[in-house]
Amino acid sequence: RDAVVEFEITSNRVDCFSMIGMAREAAATFKKDFFPPVVTKTGNDEDVNDYIKVKVENTDLCPRYCARVVKNIKIGPSPKWMQELLMAAGMKSINNVVDISNIVMLETGQPLHFYDLDAIPAQEITVKDQQRFDYTALDGESYHIEEDDIVITTEGKPIGIAGIMGGDDSKIEETTKGIIIEAAIFHHVSIRNTSRRLNLGTDASVRYQKGIEPMATFKAVDRAVQLLIEYADASGLEETKQYGSNGYTPLEFDVNLDRINVLLGTDFQQEEVMKVLD
Repeated sequence: RDAVVEFEITSNRVDCFSMIGMAREAAATFKKDFFPPVVTKTGNDEDVNDYIKVKVENTDLCPRYCARVVKNIKIGPSPKWMQELLMAAGMKSINNVVDISNIVMLETGQPLHFYDLDAIPAQEITVKDQQRFDYTALDGESYHIEEDDIVITTEGKPIGIAGIMGGDDSKIEETTKGIIIEAAIFHHVSIRNTSRRLNLGTDASVRYQKGIEPMATFKAVDRAVQLLIEYADASGLEETKQYGSNGYTPLEFDVNLDRINVLLGTDFQQEEVMKVLD
């Protein structure tokens, strides 16, 4: 008996490509309180440290790359509410771990990818371009990678098409015991070009093409870990490893209310505008 509301998001409202963004917008529009998820940042366990190393060869194409190791998880079915939420969003439930990556993407707008920890024995991930090879992705199809594409590698071997789809050789299986969480910012034009050339559009690539909130990488990783602890018995946590920076600096700027009202043909008062912006 639930209701599903479908929104067509215009290109100037990238913030509404997340449920948190839509909730914030609805709260401002209908003058309601806004309740984002309360996420408690989880530190590393005492007995694990420095398991994974990350590197980016071209920071213009990948300004920030974050990875966090979760050494122990238990694969199983997702709770009913999670399955129903994914179904309402047009996604198929796979298992508790994969579903959490999709739930966090829908919630925060930040795509995540989970790698099977055992598929990366070198304990090293490098983001590259200038590669050329054929690669089998999660959908079982083979795609030809060109030099302009961004790829995720370990020991020089590909494990994913950056920002679009992971690889078949590092996917989460029923036998998966541990994972590496990936959250990154990739250059939107590069992702768009690769997605079009490969004719491979995904929920992740759409969000990367529109633009990712600068601080979303950290928020998404912390939220994923919180849900993994609750629904997948996650343990053996490492600190998030980061390469690069998003160059984000908070900005303050003046707004001319009279000019706004002239442009819009409105008569907003300062108190009303401040309340909506807050």
